[in-house]
Amino acid sequence: MADSRSQTFLRQGFVAVGVIMASILTAFDVRTASIGLPDLRGAFGLSFDEGSWLGTFATAPQILIAPSVAWLIAVFGVKRVMLGPIVIYTAMSILIPFCQAFEVLAALHAARAVMLGIFVGATLMTAFRNLDRTYWIFALAFYVLRIPFAQNLGLYTAGSYPQSVGWQWLYWQGAIVAPLVGVLFWYGAKPTEIDWQLLKRADWGGMALLGTTLTILYFALDQGNRLDWFRSGFVVSMLITAAFLAYVFLWHESAVKEPWAHLSILFSRNIALGFAAIACFMIASLGSSLLEPNFLVSVAHLRPEQIGDFSGPHAILLLACATMTAVLLVRTVKQRLTLMIGFTCFALSAWLGTQLTNLWSLPEFRLIVVLQIFGEEITFLAAVATLFSNVNPARAIALTAYVQVVRLMCSETVGTMMATWIRQREQLHSYLIGLHVDGGTPGWSSTLTALVSGNGASQAGAASHGMGAVASIVQREANVLAYIDGFWITFLAAIAGLFVVALMSRSPAHPLTHHAVN
Repeated sequence: MADSRSQTFLRQGFVAVGVIMASILTAFDVRTASIGLPDLRGAFGLSFDEGSWLGTFATAPQILIAPSVAWLIAVFGVKRVMLGPIVIYTAMSILIPFCQAFEVLAALHAARAVMLGIFVGATLMTAFRNLDRTYWIFALAFYVLRIPFAQNLGLYTAGSYPQSVGWQWLYWQGAIVAPLVGVLFWYGAKPTEIDWQLLKRADWGGMALLGTTLTILYFALDQGNRLDWFRSGFVVSMLITAAFLAYVFLWHESAVKEPWAHLSILFSRNIALGFAAIACFMIASLGSSLLEPNFLVSVAHLRPEQIGDFSGPHAILLLACATMTAVLLVRTVKQRLTLMIGFTCFALSAWLGTQLTNLWSLPEFRLIVVLQIFGEEITFLAAVATLFSNVNPARAIALTAYVQVVRLMCSETVGTMMATWIRQREQLHSYLIGLHVDGGTPGWSSTLTALVSGNGASQAGAASHGMGAVASIVQREANVLAYIDGFWITFLAAIAGLFVVALMSRSPAHPLTHHAVN
């Protein structure tokens, strides 16, 4: 009996570590590819447009199959679903650095993204099906941990690899981790038979329609900012196609005898509000994932490895404290109060961000990053716990599908919209500041003289250099004001999140939120 218990404990340990590694691998892969895209463009000899498309092909296909993975695992088991994609992902990660043709690169990145979608879609279902209920909350907490981990360490590795060991390791790092995940799942996952009854009731049409719809929409969103949205025929056609397929999907799910992911699952009050809280979370978390690193690159002129270069032991301790705090809060004060604490952290960090000036660098963002990390861990963990504690267990697979939809699509949507907002606000602030900077401005001549003093140029050359310096200052201040506007958006999202939580009712008992359930 003792030997059986030790084997069970060891098996569950393998699964737990595998889930952690798989979830971090996916987030880390996407983050490093995004931050390292300029280096990849240079390495592959791609134009700006080709590089942009490469980034889209490396991310958009994730959503093609990710919503269906939980159902596939329920039917075929973890081993049958995961091991093949792990082998394919590893092989492509090794081969991609040796390719040069853009078409081949795009195809390999797209196929690799599909494999990543399987990994991240499998993590939650793998944990729930292979771990004792006592450990569910810890598996979910480490699933959430991937967000701040990838945001911070991903910045450092994406910038440091090209400068040290080589840009190829942006791909090869995954080729090392993925086989380890496969080994852990192989020895840890329970042996399962194929569920032929569930397979016979498969809603293949619903799964294909939803995955295709979201992939097309992802392409439109990812290219929207670069192509200027509705001024682009490609973006408009993609949006129309996605809208049509979404309508077909909804009609199909209402007509089929046993729908795979009918929208009725969202009609529960707490589930709908839980997804609304996740949407607010996605916007509020842009402070550390988008605003801070982009500001430090565009205004402070730091490289990615400088932005993410903070003391490793302190970073690990901070992430561990945030994770344990989130678990403790969900288990003691429950979801609603935990969500309020998380959104309060976001609101404080956003308010601090609105005090931004052009003199800010890494030290000024330290407290913002700490508050964001705690907010991310606490809020997302409590929101997902709210969803699963309010769903009928028979419909948990459908709920997992929508969690993946929101995780991928909401993240892409709010990130793209924020990038567009920052670009447009920078243009507006640049115009407004420029209205007050001309030859009639008091002190104009003395300012130009001070800006170019000591450069030894002629009077005409000095005036030209002075005008260039003034234009640079105007652009810098316009950027600062635009990022301040961005932080105000995240602040409002955090406040909206508090209102959403206030509308929630008490959640029933669930293994995620209670130490024991009879």
